[in-house]
Amino acid sequence: MYARRIFKLGTDFPYEGFVQLSIEAHFMRLGFTIDADTHADLICFHPLTGERWLIEAKGATSAIGLDFRTGLGQLVQRMSDTSVKHAIAVPDVDGFLRQCRQVSAWVREKLNLYWLIVGQDGVVRLVSPAEDW
Repeated sequence: MYARRIFKLGTDFPYEGFVQLSIEAHFMRLGFTIDADTHADLICFHPLTGERWLIEAKGATSAIGLDFRTGLGQLVQRMSDTSVKHAIAVPDVDGFLRQCRQVSAWVREKLNLYWLIVGQDGVVRLVSPAEDW
């Protein structure tokens, strides 16, 4: 696993470093190749299926709502290909789950926007754009 940044709050749950390392490990286990030359938190592709992901990772801070909206804006600005799956990865904490649920399902479907919910054990739960959760 690689980490291309230093995380000022560290790599423990529920901070961004933990979320970042967890999603990297998740996609690598699934056979994805990670593109390290990017401004996004994670861009990866599967060499056999061609599936591609662009992901912004966020972790707990004192301003969860602001950080979530910043991540959403960063992701939307990078959306340039409708075949790419776009996601925001967040820790499984109430503040972030509330933020995710405030984004309408029809918006998520139009943007092909997934949530990647990272548990305290590092397990990544994928919530698809059409999923009502």
